[in-house]
Amino acid sequence: MRPSRRSVLLVALLFTAGCLSAPPGGTSSSPTPTTASPSPTATTSANATVTATPPTHRAASNSPDPEKAVVVANEWDSVVEMRVRVVRDATNRTVHEATYTVDPGAERTAYDVATADPVGVESFTVVVTARDTTERVSIETSECYGDAYAEILDDGTLYLYYAIC
Repeated sequence: MRPSRRSVLLVALLFTAGCLSAPPGGTSSSPTPTTASPSPTATTSANATVTATPPTHRAASNSPDPEKAVVVANEWDSVVEMRVRVVRDATNRTVHEATYTVDPGAERTAYDVATADPVGVESFTVVVTARDTTERVSIETSECYGDAYAEILDDGTLYLYYAIC
């Protein structure tokens, strides 16, 4: 028995229903759905629980992990001098300061915050200067933070960033 066109169209519509929404800030020509998925909003119900931060993220942000590397990389086509300074925020003392010559296409670890022997979760500010530009980020020695990366992009721009959960 062959399925009717109407049933095939209905199945296709159900499979693509999530794909028919408008982009952020745009408008949708599709009808407004009658049911909505829950969103993280406050409620006054006695049985409801609102969690702003998932428990696993909260636990990770409070769990010490001192192994945080400061990595320098150069994607540009010229050799670059990169000055790296790492400051322990609790004492405002510099725990590392050095200048690195980074060849095109090269990447290396300039410093690991674990060398400063942090106690629990501590904050460190990473300051990098290259090509007359200075950038800074703060990282923490928690499981939620990843390494800090200072890259010279292929257009010669300094870009400093880190990963976080």
